Amino acid sequence: MEQFLDERKVSINYSPRFRAYSIRLASSSGLQMIYYCPWCGMKLPSDLYDEFFAILENEYNIDDTDNPRIPQEFKSDEWWKKRGL
Repeated sequence: MEQFLDERKVSINYSPRFRAYSIRLASSSGLQMIYYCPWCGMKLPSDLYDEFFAILENEYNIDDTDNPRIPQEFKSDEWWKKRGL
């Protein structure tokens, strides 16, 4: 799957910020989340959407992704790697 992601042969996307995989829907701008590799069936790592928003709210009292007070680490995968997630 990494080869397809790197070469952009198919519309599979990876969001490092949320550790989430998805397939871009051709007929719209929407995404379909995927939880298993389409080629081998292996379970992919769990996404971190819930953890992202919980940490922002609990540690920084932020409940909005447009808030200018969001620390820089939350704009990449740094936040979850730093926390060992």
